[in-house]
Amino acid sequence: MKCPNCGTKIPGNKIKKELRRCSKCDEPIGCIRCRTPGTFAFKFCALHDPRGAFTDDKLFNPHQKEVAKVTEATSSQRTEIKKLIKLLEKECREYEYGIYDDYEKLEKITKPAANRLIKIGKPAVPELIKLFRDKRRKKKSGIMHIAAHILGGIKDERTLKPLCEALYREPDIAKTAANALMKFGDAAISSIEKMIFLLGDVSNYAAYALCGIESKKSCDLLILGIEYRIKLGEWENADRFLLHLTKYSENFNDRRALNYLDNIDRRKDKWGKIISDHHDWRKYLPPAAETFYDVIEARENELNKLNNDKEVRRFLRGKFKNLEKTPEVNLAYNVLKKDNLRGDYDWMLTNHEFMDGLFWIHRERFEREKQEFTDEMGFDIDSVDADSDEEMIMRIIGEMIKRRGFA
Repeated sequence: MKCPNCGTKIPGNKIKKELRRCSKCDEPIGCIRCRTPGTFAFKFCALHDPRGAFTDDKLFNPHQKEVAKVTEATSSQRTEIKKLIKLLEKECREYEYGIYDDYEKLEKITKPAANRLIKIGKPAVPELIKLFRDKRRKKKSGIMHIAAHILGGIKDERTLKPLCEALYREPDIAKTAANALMKFGDAAISSIEKMIFLLGDVSNYAAYALCGIESKKSCDLLILGIEYRIKLGEWENADRFLLHLTKYSENFNDRRALNYLDNIDRRKDKWGKIISDHHDWRKYLPPAAETFYDVIEARENELNKLNNDKEVRRFLRGKFKNLEKTPEVNLAYNVLKKDNLRGDYDWMLTNHEFMDGLFWIHRERFEREKQEFTDEMGFDIDSVDADSDEEMIMRIIGEMIKRRGFA
């Protein structure tokens, strides 16, 4: 064989794993299978990596040769763009019908052509937008993912509209578009903002895009999205937004996002303590027909107009005197006349909607995780006899230990 760098003939008996450099030019010989020039640290190119083709992004990509040929052989930039896109389409077709099964690997396969188009920049945008918008393609098309990936790398504002439109499409394309929008940073937020308050999956993908853009506006919109969905009773979508805000706080260690999430935990703990201390209040919280204010025939805003606790007690005493002294009336009076108890009860009236949604979210998460766990373990959850969720978990873990032979 010859050294791929200088052309010097190298005897076959000298080609060993230990001999990685040409004795004349002192350059690495390259992949021991195809002799593609590589780095000093590796014996294989990306294509022939024994851990799997295109597993390691640091290895030399043989497709770089094809890209170099296109670049050297074309005289005009427009022709080069068209040829590079054809090369991308070819590589993506092989991906879609071949052995590959994820877009992350496809990005590694097409990296040489993608990087060249990103370097060309804005002149390549119209052809890439056309490629991304082509609805004749398969729903799960690798070429759409790569086109969005390149457009995100170029960051031309002409791209924002088609990427935002793609958030309405199939999940894999919508997520691809959201990933590309993240690369625009603050420039994408105004285009994404209006989608946060729409119902359906589009708002979920818009929120996903925001959790990858570090900005005060991103945090504000995610929090507003949570509050808006809780107000509408859209608990499932509120849960998605909470997860996106959690991801945002993890990505950027944002203090406001962390404080908001901590505040939710504090509200949950406070609610739990009040209910534990005053379980009989449950019957007087929405959606119950009556609150304590209704029972004692007073309005909350009437009490708020009074100047101090003494006036509040005098007002309530006047109401109480004219009512039949039933257990319900006695309870309502005893709660409302004490400033600290009335404060806790008013807090529960204000927060009950939020807390109902929060507890629904926690129940749904627990049920999903429990089902996923039991599906993974391969047995019917209905066959587990338990009096509580905690007992069920312990029984499931015990069953898992038995099945895996540890007991």
